[in-house]
Amino acid sequence: MKRFSLICLIFLGAISAFAREIKISVLPGQNWSSKHSPQFAIWLEDTEGNYIETLYVTEKASKKSWIFAPKEGRPESLPIWYHSSKKDFIKGQEKNAILPLDAVTGATPKTGIQLSKTIPDKPCIIKAEFNVSFDYNDTYTKSNSSVNGQPSVLYEAKISENADEEISLTYSGTGSVDGTDGKIYKTTPGLTTAISIIKSIILKVL
Repeated sequence: MKRFSLICLIFLGAISAFAREIKISVLPGQNWSSKHSPQFAIWLEDTEGNYIETLYVTEKASKKSWIFAPKEGRPESLPIWYHSSKKDFIKGQEKNAILPLDAVTGATPKTGIQLSKTIPDKPCIIKAEFNVSFDYNDTYTKSNSSVNGQPSVLYEAKISENADEEISLTYSGTGSVDGTDGKIYKTTPGLTTAISIIKSIILKVL
């Protein structure tokens, strides 16, 4: 029994040597508490842009439980995350998922969100994508942007290896208006309320 316990301690120690804890704080902006709650996802990619894991995603986006939406859901809501994670959803289930999204899924919080997660201890990129449906303005109207309105907005930052740090994610572009691709559009004129969904998103590496 003692030998088994020792092996477990060694195993857990080996895991902790290659992982670290982070805390993420999302502070809501003026457009967070609009008529339609924001949908968002926070995830990790390696420095080459390959998907690692989802840290958090709103329930409606993960399960594609949109009212009056087509069978494929609303890929334009979070197109960068959908294409990066390459999840194939059907009626609240995932096909070919590495980890069940139920573990990282929740309803849209009304006052921002704080998360504690364990991530690999290696250089990686954290990304956070936000969107509010029907967020129309003079540039993005019902006639040219369907129910989406303004496109999703993306914030990101690089997490260094083996370092205690506090990082502010910065705005890096928008997603596809119609959800047909997962590209990050660096130059997207005409944004108004979309850039005030959040006030800030801070990550602390412990």
